[in-house]
Amino acid sequence: MWWWTKPLLATTVCSLLLLLWMPSGCEADDDNPVTSRFHCLKNGCCDHHEWCRFWASVGECKTNADWMVDNCQLACNTCTRKNVIRPTPRPSNRPRRPPPRKLAATTRAPVVTTTPARRAPPQSRPPPLTRRPTFTATAIPRASSTHSPILLQTARPPIRVASSFGGSRGRKVTRKFFFFFNSTRTIALTTTTPIPTTPSTTTTTTTLPTTTTTTTTTPIPTTTTTTTTTPAPTTTSSTTTTTTTTTTPAPQFIPSFSDGASDDASGPFLAFEGTTVNFETTRLPVTRRPFMNRRPPPPRQRPNIIRPTIRPTPRVFTVTTPIPTFAFVPDIAPVTRFFVQRPAVTRRPPVFFTTRRTFPPPPPPTTTTTTTTTQAPATTHFTREFTQPPTTRSFINTASNARCREIINDPIVAAEDMWRERLSVSTEDNSRRQAVDLDQVIRSNTANACTPRLDEADCEANMCYNALYRTLDGTCNNMKGEPLRGASYRPYTRLLPTIYDNEVSEPVGSLFTDARPSPREITRKLTSSQASVESPDYNALIMQFGQFISHDMAKTTLVPSSKCNVCQNITSRCMAVPITFDDANANFRQAQCIRVSRSSPICGSGNLKPRQQLNENTGYIDASPIYGSSVHDSKKFRDGTSGFLKLPMFNGNAFLPFDQNKCRNRAQCSVIFTAGDSRVNLFVGLSAWHTIFTKEHNRLVTTFKRLNPHWDGERLYQEARKVVGAQVQAIVYREWLPKVLGASFATVVGDYRGYDSDVDSTVANEFTSAAFRFGHGMIQEFYQRLDTSFRNISFGALAFQKGTLHSDVLVNEGGVDPLIRGMFSQNVKRPQRVTTTVTENMFGSTDLSTINIQRGRDHGHPAYVKYRELCGMGSAFNFEHLSREILNTGTRNKLQEIYGSVDKIDLWVGALLEDPIIRGLVGPTVACIIGPQFKRTRDGDRFYYENPGIFSRRQLVEIRKSSLSRIICDNTNTISTIPREAFRVGHMVPCSQIPSMDLNQWRDF
Repeated sequence: MWWWTKPLLATTVCSLLLLLWMPSGCEADDDNPVTSRFHCLKNGCCDHHEWCRFWASVGECKTNADWMVDNCQLACNTCTRKNVIRPTPRPSNRPRRPPPRKLAATTRAPVVTTTPARRAPPQSRPPPLTRRPTFTATAIPRASSTHSPILLQTARPPIRVASSFGGSRGRKVTRKFFFFFNSTRTIALTTTTPIPTTPSTTTTTTTLPTTTTTTTTTPIPTTTTTTTTTPAPTTTSSTTTTTTTTTTPAPQFIPSFSDGASDDASGPFLAFEGTTVNFETTRLPVTRRPFMNRRPPPPRQRPNIIRPTIRPTPRVFTVTTPIPTFAFVPDIAPVTRFFVQRPAVTRRPPVFFTTRRTFPPPPPPTTTTTTTTTQAPATTHFTREFTQPPTTRSFINTASNARCREIINDPIVAAEDMWRERLSVSTEDNSRRQAVDLDQVIRSNTANACTPRLDEADCEANMCYNALYRTLDGTCNNMKGEPLRGASYRPYTRLLPTIYDNEVSEPVGSLFTDARPSPREITRKLTSSQASVESPDYNALIMQFGQFISHDMAKTTLVPSSKCNVCQNITSRCMAVPITFDDANANFRQAQCIRVSRSSPICGSGNLKPRQQLNENTGYIDASPIYGSSVHDSKKFRDGTSGFLKLPMFNGNAFLPFDQNKCRNRAQCSVIFTAGDSRVNLFVGLSAWHTIFTKEHNRLVTTFKRLNPHWDGERLYQEARKVVGAQVQAIVYREWLPKVLGASFATVVGDYRGYDSDVDSTVANEFTSAAFRFGHGMIQEFYQRLDTSFRNISFGALAFQKGTLHSDVLVNEGGVDPLIRGMFSQNVKRPQRVTTTVTENMFGSTDLSTINIQRGRDHGHPAYVKYRELCGMGSAFNFEHLSREILNTGTRNKLQEIYGSVDKIDLWVGALLEDPIIRGLVGPTVACIIGPQFKRTRDGDRFYYENPGIFSRRQLVEIRKSSLSRIICDNTNTISTIPREAFRVGHMVPCSQIPSMDLNQWRDF
C-alpha cells in the first residue's frame, strides 16, 4: 500500500520545510517611515497586513474596498503581487445566478457581486418549497462593499443570505457579542433549547468527496464516552472512522458561521468560503482560503450587514461535508469540552482552536477500537481532543454571569434582585481587553500629534458588575449590541458634515483668507464688551456648575502648546491668529499673534478623510471629573483600598491632593490639584466644586461603612460613586438645565420616559466646541468672597485673572466656603457678550473669544445659518432674515460689516449673539443644540438614576430629595444659610430646612 506513497510523502515533507524556511511575508513598497518596517502575513491577504493591523489598533482600519484604496492600496497590492505562498483560487465553471433584485434601504447603494450557491447533488436536494424573503448586504454612508451571497437550503423554505465570509477585502462586519443573538451578528444555525441529559450517538462515515454524519438522541441519565477507530488497511488508501460519543448534560451547541476576526468571542464553527447549508443535508465545499482564527479583532464602527440568525426547532439532522475543519465550542456549562476533527491531508488548512482559555489536558480516556467496512476511496484520520473542565470557582462565576445577564434583560428590580441573591461584584475587570488611559493619550499626542481611540469592550467578563455599576470608561452601558456608545476616548458625533478648505483638515480661512474674517477682529468689534448685563433671577453658581458639567461630558485633547511657540501655521498642529498694528492690546501687538494649538485628531484622520476629534471623557453625566475616565486614572486619587478619595488637610481645611512640599510658605507656594479631570486648576471656582463633591463621596463612604461593616473598600467606593453620580444627574435635570433653557426645556428635553437602548449618547462635536461654550459669556471680572456675616473677607473680592491657574489662592485665602457663599449671593452675567477680562488678559496672554472662533474652524463647523436651518428656523439669505433671533439692529449691522455674507458667520458667534428665550439664558440655536444633547445623554444612559432597577424604589425616593443646597450644607464648614434653590438669588433659609437623604435605605440586610 505504501510503496507508491513514499515519494508523495517525501515531496510533501520537503514542501512543508520550504514553507517554514521562507520568510513570513513580503515587505511592502511603503515610503512611510513609520510603517515601512511592517510586513505582510503569509497568506498575503489585505485584512492580515500588519500595516493595516497597525491602523486597526487606533481604530481606523476598516476592511472594505474603499478604505483599502484610500489607505492600504500600496501595501496590499505589493503583498498580493510579491507573496508567492498565497494560493490562487480555482476558477469555477458553474453558471452565475443574477443578483437579487432588491436591496435593503441604504444611504448609498452598495456594490454587490453575487455568486451562485453551490447546491447539493440531485438525490439529496429537498423538495421545492415556497421561498422566504431574501436578505442581502446593506451599505451605510461613505462605505461600499462586495459580497458573495450563499444559499441556505433546508427542509424548510430556502433562504438566501449574504455570506459573512464572502471575501476578505470586501467584507463589512460589525462585531457583536455572542450572548446577544442579533440579526446583524453572524449567520448561525442555532438550537435555542438546551441539550437534554441524553447520550449522543454519532456515526461518521468518510468517503470522497463527502462525509456523512448522523446524530440521534435517546433519553438516558448517565454519561459515557466511547471512541472507535478503524486503522487503515494495508492494501488500500482509505480509512473509515466510526465514533460513538455520549456526552454529559451541557448547554446547547451553537454552530455558526462566525467571522474569522472574532473567533475568540463568537466562534464556535470554523467555516469556509462558498458554503451552502442544508438542514437535512449540508455540503461544505472546501476552498484554499480558510478563515484564520487568530486574526486581530476587527475595529468597531464597521458598516452593518443584515445577517439573520436562523433558529430551527431541535431535531435529528444530517450534515454532508467533504472533510471540513471545524470546531465546536459550547456556550456556558458546568463541564466544557472542546474537540476538533482534523484531516490528515497535508494540503488542507491547519486547525485553530477557538477557546478562550487553555487548560492542561486530562488523562487520556479509555478507548475501544473496532473495524467497520465502508466504501472509502480517500484516507482521513480524525483526532478528538478534550480539555480539562473549568474549576468550581469558574463555574460559580459563569453561573453568576448568566443570572446577571437575565437581570439586565429584565431590570425593573435589578438592584434588589442582585442584593437579595448576593450577585453584586464591585470590581471592574479590564484584564481581557486593551483599555486607553490619559497617559497613553499624552504620549501619543506628544510623539505623533494624534490620539488613539478605544475600540474594545469586554462586557461578558464581569456581567454582574456591568449590571449594577457603570464602568469608569463608559463601556458596556449599552448592552444591546453597542457597548462603546458614550465611552471615553471615542470620536465625537456630528450634527452636520465637516467644512474644511481642503475638504479634509485645513480650517476655513487658512488657505483662502477671504473665506472668513480674522477671529481677533470679530472679537474686538462684535463679541467683546465691557458692559455687564446681569440676570435678576439667577446667581453665579449657575455659571460655575455649568463649567463642571461641561468637563463631565467632554474633553478634547490639544496639541501640546510647546509645539506652537512661533507665529506661523504648522500643518495639523498650530493655527496662529495674526495681530494687526492697530490692535489696542499692547501685549498682543508685541507678540504679533495669538498662538492657538489645534485639537489633536484621531490617529488616521485628516489625511484622506475628514479630520475628527476625540472625547477623552465619557459622554454620560457620571461625575467623571471626580473619579476619572479609566481604571488606571482613578487609582491616582483613590486612598488605597479603603473606598475613600484622597483629601488631605492643609491650613485647617481639606483640599484635593497636591504636593504640600511646594507650598511651605505663602510667598513661594505652587499648588496643582490632582483630580479626575486635569482641568481642575483652570479656576478656583471649579476647584471648589471638585472639592465639595469629593467630600460628599467620603461622607457617603463613612456612612455606608457604619451601616454595612461587612462591605469591603471596593464595595464602599462603588456604592458611593454611584450615589454621587445620581446626585449630579438630579441637580442637572431638575435644577440647572430648566433655568438655562427656560421655556424651551419642556420641548427640547421633556420628561423622562425610560431608558432607550437605541439612543446614542455620544456627545456632538458642535455641542462641546461651540454651543456649550455660551458659558464663557457668563464669566465676570470679580467674584465676591464673604464670611459668615455675608461681608467681604479680609482678602477682598477675587479678580478672575488672579483665580485662573492659581490654585494657591484657594489654599491660602480662606478656602472653599467664602467663595461659594459669595457666588450664591452674586447675580450672574447674561452670556450674550464676553467680558474684556477674558478677551484681553485670559491666562495672562490670550483671548478666549478668539480661541472659541478658531476652535470652531479647527473642528470644521459649517456656518451659523446652516444650524438655523437644522433647528427649523428657516433659511437666511440676508442679515434682515436674522431679525427674529438677533433683535438689535446695530448688532446685525456689525455682523454685515465684518462678515459681509450670512453664509460666513461662525457658529459660536451667531449663536452667542441671539437674544435669550423666555425665562432662559441662551438663544434658540444654543437651546436647539444642547437641549437634545442632554436628552440623548439622559435617555441613552442605562444608569440614569430614574431608570428602574438601578436603585431600589426606596433608594430612588431618597435620591430625589437630594439638591445642590443640601450637598453644600453637608460638605462645607461654615455655611449654615443658603438659598432654598441653589441657583436662584435670595430666599435664604437655614440648612436645617433643606431636605436630606436617609442613607439607612442602603443598609444591606
